[in-house]
Amino acid sequence: MNFLEKIKRNSLLRKLIAFLANLRFGFPGRDLTIIGVTGTTGKTTTCFMIKSILESNGIKTGLISTAGFYIGDEIIYPKAHTPSTTPDPFFLYFLIKKMKTKGIKVVVMEVSSFGLMYERVFGLNFSAAVLTNISYNHHLVIHGNMEQYVFSKLKLFQQLKKTAIAVLPKENEYLNLFAKNTKAKIIKFGQDKSCDLWLKIEEITKEKNKVIIYHNNDSFSVDLPLPGVFNVFNALAAIGAVEKFSFTSEGIKKGLEKIRSIPGRLEHIVEGQPFSVIVDKANTPAAFCGIIDFIKILNVKRKIAVYGNFGESPREEREKLATIATDFFDLTIITEDDPQELSPQPSIDDFLNFVKKENISTEKYIAIAKRREAIRKAIKLAKKGDLIVILGRGNEKIMDYGAKTVPFDDREITREILKEEGY
Repeated sequence: MNFLEKIKRNSLLRKLIAFLANLRFGFPGRDLTIIGVTGTTGKTTTCFMIKSILESNGIKTGLISTAGFYIGDEIIYPKAHTPSTTPDPFFLYFLIKKMKTKGIKVVVMEVSSFGLMYERVFGLNFSAAVLTNISYNHHLVIHGNMEQYVFSKLKLFQQLKKTAIAVLPKENEYLNLFAKNTKAKIIKFGQDKSCDLWLKIEEITKEKNKVIIYHNNDSFSVDLPLPGVFNVFNALAAIGAVEKFSFTSEGIKKGLEKIRSIPGRLEHIVEGQPFSVIVDKANTPAAFCGIIDFIKILNVKRKIAVYGNFGESPREEREKLATIATDFFDLTIITEDDPQELSPQPSIDDFLNFVKKENISTEKYIAIAKRREAIRKAIKLAKKGDLIVILGRGNEKIMDYGAKTVPFDDREITREILKEEGY
């Protein structure tokens, strides 16, 4: 760990910075209800679901997430940039104060492992905290190991008061650890009748999930417009997060059924082409598997994946991604994704060396360093009835090359290429 990283991780120093930021903006969170959502995947979607439930019940809500910073429907972050999941304290408290002056009553925010490790949310009083899930991912490089990554997430729940709510996934291996390390009231969610909040899946289609939700000795059906089984569990987590508001089943149902899409999550790009294109944020093994489970219910011919190999990610994770992708997709196009100071080529070579070692047919993969050209290649190869999934970046708008950043939004690039190709 270098000197700068040691300074950044100095807990007392980081807490002091957070306190000074809080002081600078007049402790703006004191009169607000703040709901935090953490986890390896599903944070953004769960936050949008919570926001939708609250607003459908007449509560003006602010949102701080990787998909943007929102006051109601107003985006208050420059559109040319990609927001950090949990901003540094001075910008975070600026946002909260701005939300307060605009009449916001509840702030829903993603709380990343980095945000917790660097004490960015120190001083905030969370009324509810949600853990969506925890699984192996590329953030372990900065945290050092899985234990430290989990500990960072745990900090959110350790700071909850007795009056707060902790929403935890029943099926996760870390359930007991989190339950034992919080003073808050625990709400367990899952697909098990022993949960406080559980569901029964009635029907799964490519457009929606129809489920029956069991909550507080009540049950009600929801036609969730967001596809993917993983979104069903995000919905349960969102319901748990608003427990204190005592909304009616109809109010919860209205909020969940109102959502039509989440930026950069299973986002369909349609420009008149005879094949399907989906852009999604998935960049971990668990997220890849979730996307694949969704694709399995689609009636598609050839399946093409485009994703970037993170050079800073653990080799083990990159090899898991390569295995999952080449096992399922008919063609995997490996490319760049935020190379930072590194050339993308070494990590691409790692992919190529791995698939050769595993004797994977050369017909199953292509390596193209430039992401725009990788997307173009997929579009050129796609035929009627095929599916292209462009993974890893979702709604991100900037590609990080270390010394410089350049505008790069998978969705906009895809639309441009489709038009250039005559669609």
